[in-house]
Amino acid sequence: MPEEEKNLRRKRFLLVAECVLLFFLLPPSLYFWRERLAFRIVPLVFALGLLVYLLLRRDGKFNQRTLWYTPKTFTHLKHILRTFFPAALGITVLAHQFLPDLSLSFPRSRPGAWLLVMVSYPLLAAYPQEIIFRAFFFHRYGRLFPGRKSAIFFNALSFSLAHSVYFNWIAFSLTFLGGALFAFRYLKTGSLIPAAFEHGLWGDFLFTIGIGWYLYSGSIR
Repeated sequence: MPEEEKNLRRKRFLLVAECVLLFFLLPPSLYFWRERLAFRIVPLVFALGLLVYLLLRRDGKFNQRTLWYTPKTFTHLKHILRTFFPAALGITVLAHQFLPDLSLSFPRSRPGAWLLVMVSYPLLAAYPQEIIFRAFFFHRYGRLFPGRKSAIFFNALSFSLAHSVYFNWIAFSLTFLGGALFAFRYLKTGSLIPAAFEHGLWGDFLFTIGIGWYLYSGSIR
């Protein structure tokens, strides 16, 4: 086997190992530190997002416009809302039926805190997560997957595993589906802004109707 081919295989193996370690092994391990991490999750996510952002800014192979430029803004918004409204309606009905005690509990019990979350979550949580799980993940590891569907599946899986600290099936299910949706949006548009907007929209919606409790640090036992 030529030396060049050996080097390529070695680099690919190391890249796969890096991806598995950072996105599929490390996140579930955070479960064991969940009580210590509980109310530090958002600052930690923001700090990691900033670090990854700085790494991408120094990467000459990464298209910097991906982080902020959004062509066809209104077209993307139309597609996002076309998905959001019927799905949100269905989730609202199910939540009211099966989780009546949580229905609108956050805005009713703590309207000031709810309003703060509505403003801060898209900026301090959703966008940093999209930098890590979409921009960085697909830039560095996208070529490891044989096709778009497999890339979206494993990206969604990694995003779900990153929520292991909450350790409940609702959190795992919602973040897997959300991860798949945001990954699809990012790859479809080639821009982080639509994916981050969609992420923030869904996050604010879930916290509003009460299901956000399962993705809240206070739920960690």
